[in-house]
Amino acid sequence: MFLRVVKSKSSSGKIHQAVQLVESYRNEEGKPRTRILYHFGPLDKFLETDADKFVDSIMKLKGEVFYESIKEFGESKDFGDIFVVLSILKELKLFQELKKKQDKESKIQFDVVSHFKALLTNRISEPSSKLKLLSWLETVYIPGLKRKDISYENLLRTMDFLIKHKKEIENKLAKRVLTMFDLNLKMCFYDITSSYFETSSELDSSDIRRYGYSRDNRPDRVQVTIGVVMTEEGIPLCHYVFEGNRVDKTTLISVIEDIKLRFGELIEVSIVTDKGMISSSNLDKLIEGDQTFIIGEDKNKKISREILSEANLNQRNKEEEFIFEKELDYETSNGKLAKLRYVLSFNPETYRLNMKRYREKLSLFENKFQEINKKRISVTDKYHLLKSFLKSQGMSRWYKLSLSDGKIDVEPNMEVLNRLESGFGWFMVVSNLSKLDYSKEEIIESYKKLWRVEHGFRELKHSLEVRPMYHFSENRIRGHIFLCFLSMLVTSIMEKRLKDAGVDLSWEKALFELRKLKTVSYLTNSGIRGISLTRVTDRQKKIFKALGCPIPKLRHL
Repeated sequence: MFLRVVKSKSSSGKIHQAVQLVESYRNEEGKPRTRILYHFGPLDKFLETDADKFVDSIMKLKGEVFYESIKEFGESKDFGDIFVVLSILKELKLFQELKKKQDKESKIQFDVVSHFKALLTNRISEPSSKLKLLSWLETVYIPGLKRKDISYENLLRTMDFLIKHKKEIENKLAKRVLTMFDLNLKMCFYDITSSYFETSSELDSSDIRRYGYSRDNRPDRVQVTIGVVMTEEGIPLCHYVFEGNRVDKTTLISVIEDIKLRFGELIEVSIVTDKGMISSSNLDKLIEGDQTFIIGEDKNKKISREILSEANLNQRNKEEEFIFEKELDYETSNGKLAKLRYVLSFNPETYRLNMKRYREKLSLFENKFQEINKKRISVTDKYHLLKSFLKSQGMSRWYKLSLSDGKIDVEPNMEVLNRLESGFGWFMVVSNLSKLDYSKEEIIESYKKLWRVEHGFRELKHSLEVRPMYHFSENRIRGHIFLCFLSMLVTSIMEKRLKDAGVDLSWEKALFELRKLKTVSYLTNSGIRGISLTRVTDRQKKIFKALGCPIPKLRHL
């Protein structure tokens, strides 16, 4: 099939040229022939009014744009990273879920899905305040979404809508993720962090913001406490927001009860968490509730010190990894008996690092002691300076200081120092999992996977910027954190897929590469307006494939 120009001569001798769409074929005798499929009319008229449209429509089918038909280019917008986020959310059927819930609420007069798309893509691609988000929308291309349709007030209402349906949304997403990756959820990993507020406003008795133990070294700021439950692959399943002064160990039992209600019909889940969650009361409740667990154990407890001493006696070489196990009978306050396994793991690299820091601190004190002794101040003042220094370095119990005959006596507390040295390179966990089901090595490996939760918290605080929080009402605080949690879910899916595909990129670096894929608006000579896509590179194609996303197809430049 091709275009053909035919010439004809009028009676006045003028030459006319016409354009025809012609097809080649063979007749019944097998001889080549042509036939006219369409007559475009005079060549000059075709070139003036129809040629650009005709060429443009063909290029559109091919996913390309004919350069010579372009009159001008418009603005360029980020698209590749946005496309991936939207693709994963679509795969999770989250838009469908939100639409279904909105349809049941006649009072909502705005598009929740569009506002949610704006909120989540912004949180992952360029975290900002809700006001700044409105400006950011002008720099990105979100299919079907127009900046004029998004308002600040409706962004806040969308957060209220999300938190209203939090548990339902989380549960459905968790089950979809487990299905997507064909995960057999044998263990849940639970940990807690905190996030503070830059505010000096007065708090009332019902405020969720409280002064408490700060993981950010900001005890001078009010905060909330955030708990997250993850799979062993590092994919978040659900989250909890507690008062800022909530003690870690007081959250454990309520979280486990909630997990059982949510996922109990799927599997029997073992809980893995760190030593901040353990207490005699929690241990009793876990055992009496037939809950299996792996929990970090404090090495300073009396029973821990005894087991640690035995482990050191059994260890032959400080240059090799070593795992030691001790099984003990345990009876709860209500008389229920259980076998507890205390499993200790020694890492020579950690041991060397601990010893290096320990010796540096000892040397630091010696130097400080000499420095203070040279000062022309009273012995009493020198004594208090030393005391203050030891306290600031967490070394108060390392030395015994006393004033005697006008001088300071310094004596190392060998009992404390020996106990400290004996724990270098070791960490300890306690578990009630059967030896038939889990070896001591498997217990240790399972516990080590808690690092994924800590990694998730770092992503939450730094990459997804859970703070600063610009909200003060409890509902908005919870809505903001839920939005960050959903962002963490999407990015953890990216991280897993990149790793499974052997692509050595973090989700942030992958999105940075995809952000180079942009849309460009244009106007053709014939007045047609459209949007094209810059060419997809081989590197971008590899990332799209790894993330399980199709390659976007607009009209390419």
